[in-house]
Amino acid sequence: MLSAAAIGAAVVAGCAGDDAGAGETLPPIRTTTTVATTTSSTLPEGRIFYEIKPGETLSIIAERFQVPVKAIVDLNRIEDPDDVPAGATIEIPRGVVLVPELPEVPSSAPTSEP
Repeated sequence: MLSAAAIGAAVVAGCAGDDAGAGETLPPIRTTTTVATTTSSTLPEGRIFYEIKPGETLSIIAERFQVPVKAIVDLNRIEDPDDVPAGATIEIPRGVVLVPELPEVPSSAPTSEP
């Protein structure tokens, strides 16, 4: 039987054999690199989307973006404004102008008698 040293010497000797295959090269190693990038896309017409967070209501979101709740409801076709789940993504309307509420005008204006 051969000893472990004899087997090791035979393997090393086999590796160091003649130069017949020394000119051959292996194909290039294909590597991939991962680069962390941040991408932002400009959506058509400057559209803004917002993900509703737990505890938020459409009123809170409307106030934050300075738009009427009705504009959010209409744009997103929301059936029940009181039942919008956290995690839902809504579009925020653009170009909406908030008009302060005007005082009510009395239904019958005083008439002047001649």
